[in-house]
Amino acid sequence: MEKIKQVANEMEAIKLLTIALEHEWAVSLEYIIHAYSMPKGRFFYLDPVMGISMDIRAQTIQIGLDEMYHALQLGLTLRQMGVVPSFKTNEIVRYPLIRDNLRRDKMTEDLVAELYQSVVFLTDDFPFLENMVRNIAGDEVRHSRQFQTMIDSLAALGANQVPVFRSSPEAEEKSEVKLLHEIMRQENDLMHRYLFYMLLFSHHQDLSQRLFKNSIDHMRHWDKNSGLLIKMGSVVRIEGAVMGQDGEERSVSPMPSSYPEVGRHQALESLLKEEKDIVDKYERILTLVPGGEIKDQLSFHLAQNREHLFTQEWLLKNTRQN
Repeated sequence: MEKIKQVANEMEAIKLLTIALEHEWAVSLEYIIHAYSMPKGRFFYLDPVMGISMDIRAQTIQIGLDEMYHALQLGLTLRQMGVVPSFKTNEIVRYPLIRDNLRRDKMTEDLVAELYQSVVFLTDDFPFLENMVRNIAGDEVRHSRQFQTMIDSLAALGANQVPVFRSSPEAEEKSEVKLLHEIMRQENDLMHRYLFYMLLFSHHQDLSQRLFKNSIDHMRHWDKNSGLLIKMGSVVRIEGAVMGQDGEERSVSPMPSSYPEVGRHQALESLLKEEKDIVDKYERILTLVPGGEIKDQLSFHLAQNREHLFTQEWLLKNTRQN
């Protein structure tokens, strides 16, 4: 991560926010990917802040969601400064051992906390920005302490060599698994596409809030589908990943890096097209899976996406009247 030591003008403020945003986008995905690469309800730690026993996987997911909200704060601030926010990310890595992923998670938290805490604001022109980054730093310090306790707890349990989940070759050949991976890629794209347009049209309060709601729905689908893949013998993929000699996966393009800056009408048309396509994919996958928990969860996602279709058609109709 590039470091910026001082903010003396608007250009340096924008640079600080952009560096931070590209980090937050990355870890909002990376932590959830790390979480769904480990077992549920097997490894617990005594949380140093909350004072209760927590499932390591569940809390890692929650920290990933925290980072997504940080990204939203940073993106909205950039938009208020007249800048189209970056959707580039820092590199995402998944190591073969659970312990090494948690160590990376702590390292990234320490890096960004140091960025937020060490930058010096040389003028009084950005009081709200300074307050925001100091507040986010508090979250990152908390996350670092939580990850360190998770690492210590794994060691105490003798679990330092426990590997991450790997997809079985048999599962990867199944039509429903292949299709769910396609759905995952599209859910990831739609999550960030909606966020981009929400930021782009943040001055339009009603529209932006409706777009944000749909973005959150797609984020939840991506999250829940990650769990379903495990039940199907597969594991959430890191988009654009390259496998290293030691078994680690690395990607510099785990999510869409940019979207075209367009008007409301074009944006809503593109979202409508994507919603129709993902509804079609969910309808197809439901014909491939048996009844039960997996089918019920996928059916709920389909229902929400049908709701998005209705909303997008209505919003698009309204733009034609303005």
